[in-house]
Amino acid sequence: MAAAGAGRHRPQGDMNLTELLDRTASNWPDKVALIEGDDTVTYAGLAAHTESLAVALRSLRLPPQARVGLCLPNSVRHVALTFALWRLGAVVVPIPRECTDEELSHLATTLQLEGLVGPKPTGESVRLGPDMHFRRLIPKVPADNHGLNLAFIRFTSGTTSARKGVALCHETIHRRIQAANQALRISPADTVMWCLPMSHHFLVTIVLYVAQGATIVLARHVLPRPFLEATHRWKGTVLYAAPFQYSMLARDTSGATLDSVRLAVSTTCGLPREVASAFQQRFGRPLTQALGVIELGLVCVNTDDPVGRWDSVGRPLPQFAVAIRAPDSDGQGEVLVSGPGIFDAYTNPWTPRDHLMPDGWFATGDIGRVDPQGYLHLSGRKTAVINLAGRKVFPEEIEAVLNRHPDVHESRVFGTSHPHLGEVVEAEVVLRAGAGPDALRDFCRVHLSTDQVPSRFHVTQRIAKTAGTGKIRRHAAPPVT
Repeated sequence: MAAAGAGRHRPQGDMNLTELLDRTASNWPDKVALIEGDDTVTYAGLAAHTESLAVALRSLRLPPQARVGLCLPNSVRHVALTFALWRLGAVVVPIPRECTDEELSHLATTLQLEGLVGPKPTGESVRLGPDMHFRRLIPKVPADNHGLNLAFIRFTSGTTSARKGVALCHETIHRRIQAANQALRISPADTVMWCLPMSHHFLVTIVLYVAQGATIVLARHVLPRPFLEATHRWKGTVLYAAPFQYSMLARDTSGATLDSVRLAVSTTCGLPREVASAFQQRFGRPLTQALGVIELGLVCVNTDDPVGRWDSVGRPLPQFAVAIRAPDSDGQGEVLVSGPGIFDAYTNPWTPRDHLMPDGWFATGDIGRVDPQGYLHLSGRKTAVINLAGRKVFPEEIEAVLNRHPDVHESRVFGTSHPHLGEVVEAEVVLRAGAGPDALRDFCRVHLSTDQVPSRFHVTQRIAKTAGTGKIRRHAAPPVT
């Protein structure tokens, strides 16, 4: 076993992702890199901003390969500071802004952070710029990066719903963005409309856009009207958003168009048919569903048949392979993936990639099937599947229906044990003020098969989420009623 702090020596590999920014700034210095409100920053300006931040950080004398938490909103400074930390050889740990103080303390301790950057000053913080303050942290034991050229650690719920840190090297991230761009085809001609949180999405999105010299518009609002106005103003060509955002856009009645958009990618979760249909009907453009996994990068993008196979995440990208483990009579089983850019290790405890996947295949925890033409269709998560009298029931499908009801803000569907059936379906729902659950069962009976209709509804004020990813905590304890 390596001694604590053994990862302080020069890491294996000498690639640094800052080289991608510097190359773009050299090739297209006057090209607009980022737009925030009415402010624009060129690639030459972004590179200079990154260098000035690196100088300020260097004066703080951080240890080599220090892990630094980054808790900032979507902004130019979020992008610049990430590259500045990489320029110093530090490891960036993105932290969602919705984390509570208790969750933040847990993340800092678990991942052995040696610094934290946030928008507000604290008693011991150092100001790096407007709304950007660095606070030094001292872990009980210095982090050991095991000689790897680490760039990024992202906290995730993992394929077993255990909280893990996904560790990624500079070289690994570079390989995955190269693979992703075979499908996305991002170029300097693109203007990307950005609305997802950077704490959850950055590597095969923001880093890829920077590497290819695209312009990134940081949308201040996800409401349909201002988002569409911004897309028209800046002639956006690529949308990269969640079904929730596309559902909102589809309900817009302003008459605004998306004539400049060449690609609208739907990611983060399954795309409901109603959203896909409504968006295409409203804008005359299909939604392209994609499968991204923090351990793997972008595996599939359905650019070939987004209309005919709206429910598929597409064929694997050219450098990836997909297999189905132990398929049932319908061809459904756990989705396995092999390819470039697979993560380097899990932290806490440190577990190298090769120990987790000695045969070269990563078990995603997703349940799915591959159709005869090679398109991957996902049904749900392995850890979330409810076994009802020998049948598989996928909570995500039921939640998609419940969340369409006008009284429902959010829902979580889960299985509870039953002496004869194995499990039965129940649901937690967050309702609008003054609403009750009585109408939900009838609504479900219209839109779901009999075995999918929840036997009980529990009204709650809040659905349990994971701190690192903001995803539904699938194994939260059933509500007490």
